[in-house]
Amino acid sequence: MIQSISNEHTDETVRVVTTPGKMILRIVGILFVVVAVLSLVFGILGLMGIGLSDSFYLDNAITEARTLSANIDGVPMWTNESWQSLQENLIAARTVANNRASTQEQIDTAYTNLRNALNNMVLTEEFADVEISEFIAGERTVPIFFTYLIILSVFLGLTGVLSIINCANIKKMNTIGIYGVLSFLGMAILVVFAVDTLGYEVFMIIPDFNTPFDFELSNALSWILVTIATIILPTALLVGVYRNNKKTSVIVIFSVLAILSVIVLFPLWWIVRSSLMYLHEVPTMSFFPTNWVFSNYPRALERFHYFIYLRNTFIIATPAVVLGTGTAIMCAYSFARLRFRGKKFMFGLCIASMLLPPVVTLIPLFIMFTNFFGLHNTFWPLIIPWICGGGAFNIFLMRQFFLTLPKELDEAAMIDGAGRLRILVQILLPSVKPAIMVVGIFIFMLIWNDLLTQTVYLANENLHTMAMGLRVFSGSYGTEWHLTMVATVLSIIPGLIVYIIGQRYLVEGIVMTGMKN
Repeated sequence: MIQSISNEHTDETVRVVTTPGKMILRIVGILFVVVAVLSLVFGILGLMGIGLSDSFYLDNAITEARTLSANIDGVPMWTNESWQSLQENLIAARTVANNRASTQEQIDTAYTNLRNALNNMVLTEEFADVEISEFIAGERTVPIFFTYLIILSVFLGLTGVLSIINCANIKKMNTIGIYGVLSFLGMAILVVFAVDTLGYEVFMIIPDFNTPFDFELSNALSWILVTIATIILPTALLVGVYRNNKKTSVIVIFSVLAILSVIVLFPLWWIVRSSLMYLHEVPTMSFFPTNWVFSNYPRALERFHYFIYLRNTFIIATPAVVLGTGTAIMCAYSFARLRFRGKKFMFGLCIASMLLPPVVTLIPLFIMFTNFFGLHNTFWPLIIPWICGGGAFNIFLMRQFFLTLPKELDEAAMIDGAGRLRILVQILLPSVKPAIMVVGIFIFMLIWNDLLTQTVYLANENLHTMAMGLRVFSGSYGTEWHLTMVATVLSIIPGLIVYIIGQRYLVEGIVMTGMKN
């Protein structure tokens, strides 16, 4: 807001720029400094072995003990004596950790006994050539956690000081906004690190209240404090920045998109992370592998015939994409440009077929292709259906694109003596390249992800596709999830390359669909 104040002694006008977000930034800055001081104290005490929760190291040891597996593929990993000792000390440690009335001496004793049990684990003869450190991470993750907490506290303190000092300086809003986004990411990494180090244990910094619900109450209040520090404070900082200078809305939008991107990419990271773990680690809530087991990839390729599956998939996808896109173009051009009796009825029937679930036609098509044409265990039943217009949705999409092109182009070409086919190939198709790419990518994606139809027609193992090959690690006695995730990562790569090549056309094609002229 800009106010004009007239000076009584002169005719000059003084322009005063008000900062509506000044108070917000000042309050948030003070809270940032408070959180930074608490984090610094907590980190220093943690490195000294005096965690404010009194059980940080114990929780970490419990998490490590719980991730250990008794056997791999039915083969015992540990000697019976060491395994029994670990389980007894684990039960005792969890009892002490869950009892809010436990004294520091009981916590220290439980931690020492459990850590000794972990350090004294002995592998069986079958695993004698394996380093025990590959299965037991040790307590190094807790010091790393507290070290990161100290570094983050310095950054949070700097953010708070900048917010307090420059709360009225509009030119500094971009800088403060960037610090706000980075502080949110830093706090988010801290929470992820805490879950990775301590499982689902929370910062238990709230004391007991001597009530029947003291554990639940302290746990809830701890989560409230964590939420305030990780979400509310950075959000309030961005709100104050935006109120001072609306041009910094780009920072707010960027921060929201960054958060959403992390959420979307999280499952992909979980797949990659699981592919670099041992089997017993995959079900744990560890966000990062204790040991990065890159040897899983050559092991998986011994049974997952990647290049054979890739070849078979492209044998189906290449002609299907070409034929499906070509026939979709011709059908769409007919509905958009030609005049013939029953055109509206046929187009309505085509669109109505989209309401029919594909599984309904699966059995009739299977009977036709196998009993009448004898095409079982061949790729033809997976290719031929794409000749029929490339699918109703693809026809509809291409028709909408053709409708965006002015008919004057056709009329001018006809005056010059061009026929329908020449008009389509030389004039219209260059203008609808985005739509062609969209249709091609959609068909490729459908074939790449199609497991049901391929399983119905392809019984021969030499004809299996990428989607079918992912089942090679699943058996009657369980699934080797770490190797399955390796195969999943490898199967994502070709589709990702195709998307990267055509993503510009994909976005442009979807945005422009149905826009007239």
